[in-house]
Amino acid sequence: MIYVYMVPYMGSRDIYLRIDEELLKKFTKIAEMLGMSRSEAIRKAMEMFIISKSGKSITSRMRELVKSKLTLRELEEIYLVSK
Repeated sequence: MIYVYMVPYMGSRDIYLRIDEELLKKFTKIAEMLGMSRSEAIRKAMEMFIISKSGKSITSRMRELVKSKLTLRELEEIYLVSK
């Protein structure tokens, strides 16, 4: 079970989580292997969660970023081939 407490601080908020110790150890190990702090990794995980649940496909988000001249179908094919 996770408990979240939020504390406002200069435009951002601190959060405090109560989390299973084994999950935290694994998370910390991977974050360190990637050269990230736990805070950075949690922010990235939250961003990825929001993106994955926003309802847009990966290719439509890519199109927004690159303003491609390729069709959505062509972008999807390129993405699938690259997997």
